[in-house]
Amino acid sequence: MKAMYTAFAATVVISIAAYYILGEIGFSSQDRLAGESVRLGDAPE
Repeated sequence: MKAMYTAFAATVVISIAAYYILGEIGFSSQDRLAGESVRLGDAPE
């Protein structure tokens, strides 16, 4: 049981760290998949 809780805690820590690190270096899916002809966020409604 102790190993399972340790694995859950490690998964949470790794997930949170990856979210912030990848976002900081510009490796989000928005940054990777958007090309020159794609407007994100400023499209008229």
